[in-house]
Amino acid sequence: MGFPMRFPTAQVLPIIAVLFAGLALAQTARADAPPAGKPFLRIVVIDHSPPFSDRDADGLLVGFNIDFGRELCRSLDMVCSFDAAPFKQIIDDVAAGRYDIGFGNVLRTPDREQRLLFSIPYWRSSTSLVGRRGMPELGLEDAVRSRRIAAIRGSRQHAALLRLADADPALHANVIPVSTLDDLWEAMRSGQSDMAIGPTLNVVHFLLSDSGDGFETIGTPMSENGLGGSVHIIFPPGRHALKESVDRALTALRNDGTYQRINRNYFPFDIY
Repeated sequence: MGFPMRFPTAQVLPIIAVLFAGLALAQTARADAPPAGKPFLRIVVIDHSPPFSDRDADGLLVGFNIDFGRELCRSLDMVCSFDAAPFKQIIDDVAAGRYDIGFGNVLRTPDREQRLLFSIPYWRSSTSLVGRRGMPELGLEDAVRSRRIAAIRGSRQHAALLRLADADPALHANVIPVSTLDDLWEAMRSGQSDMAIGPTLNVVHFLLSDSGDGFETIGTPMSENGLGGSVHIIFPPGRHALKESVDRALTALRNDGTYQRINRNYFPFDIY
């Protein structure tokens, strides 16, 4: 059963806790000039993926990954610059060494392990369907057979829909590819699609916003078949010393409560 957008805080916390149990061009956002002798890191995040990364009214990057990245740099005693790029470009640019660190909300897969180094996990991902409030609960296979579903083109959610639709070519008409998160929600609001599918934490952010009024999750979060798992910070191949330093810093920020403090600014539950 899904959860509506409007909840008192006391009701939101237990509901979301149940849901989560067990589970393009880069633009410089801030030019941090490294002091003499101070190590410098180039960090890239996803362009427009609230609440992880977005731009404020002044065009500066804000969000969970920005706040956590700055604390990570403080812990490492390094100066960092932050850029933003589309998801696929992040993987390509970090793999090529154009950035030192990628906060791309990246799941670890065998193919990516051939191109990148991965930190220890820093949060856990899953996938959710969302639709108009009162829509019957549907599994993904039933949903794609009976509803038009919007998904971000090239995402793991889009790939999952296409795999299901391949069993019956006529079902491809029910898969509505869009370009961005904003397009995902607009497809439902405009009636272009009946439902949308996306990363659960982005879905939660939408449902808790004014734009999400009248919508709710359909069914429970999914993590099988590539739709979820542990999320990692990524590094270029060969940067083992940097990876190990980040792993130690990430653990320290969890142990001293810094991670949890930032977490509470964006989510009403622990995403780790």
